[in-house]
Amino acid sequence: MVLSYPAFFAIYSATMVAGIFVALLLLVGWKDMYWRKALAAVKYNAVYVILLAAFPLSIQGQDILERHFAGDDESTREINYTNWIFSLSGGAIRILQDRLDYSFVVDVFAVVYAWLFTFLLYFVPILLLVKDDRVNLRKYAIAMMFNYIILIPFYLLFPVSVSGSHPESGITPLLYVDTYWGKMVTSVDPLNNDFPSGHVSLAVTSMLVFAWEGREYRRFYYFLIGVNIAVVFSVLYLGIHWPADVFAGFLVAVAATVISRSEKVQMTVDRYVRAMTQRLIREGPVPAKNPD
Repeated sequence: MVLSYPAFFAIYSATMVAGIFVALLLLVGWKDMYWRKALAAVKYNAVYVILLAAFPLSIQGQDILERHFAGDDESTREINYTNWIFSLSGGAIRILQDRLDYSFVVDVFAVVYAWLFTFLLYFVPILLLVKDDRVNLRKYAIAMMFNYIILIPFYLLFPVSVSGSHPESGITPLLYVDTYWGKMVTSVDPLNNDFPSGHVSLAVTSMLVFAWEGREYRRFYYFLIGVNIAVVFSVLYLGIHWPADVFAGFLVAVAATVISRSEKVQMTVDRYVRAMTQRLIREGPVPAKNPD
């Protein structure tokens, strides 16, 4: 029996929820998951949670603005920029695809690109909320914010098409020829937001945020290293990103993480976030303690 797309998407969503729950059991443990504390953490960090949920939607908003304000030269700019990025080292991807021309490999890395990466975006903030780790949630949210602040202007002003769409590259758009994975991705991806790679920048940022957090997150950090290797390989192999996109995405991640680790930046952002949170949940400021 052929699986319908709605059934495929339902399975995708169910496995996402199950994957997050299993990962919490492995990294936190059932006995250490205090749901009341987690709900309190959500309330305290409400604005950060809203921002993390809204950041991916900003890409859709950017796509709407791009279509609305695009001039007559939009297609020409996209072709020119894509040709330039291709000239840097685009031919290497075709060699990679020729060496690994197996349907099983395509399926594995389609799951990495469309499932594992999305899992990472959901799981990291949920993990930090369950552990009530306010410091790292703040760092993570600020780092993600700066990722999008850097990425969106590039996507608006420097449109680059996916590598599999270039007529002279010889690259097969392996992800997009797959009926279900391709349909799910193209429903949210305008296919010209390639430079820098958002998949790489966001995944690397998640890894770097936990790189200095010691033994508490050591297992998760090792997992993130493996995820990042798989994500980089998948975006190249599946005919999505160019090598230049990957390199630029790595630089964006480093820049965003360095900015987020600045105590001055953290305190500045957090001051506004705390004020917005108090208004959102209609609570007054925490009263100062009596020194006596």
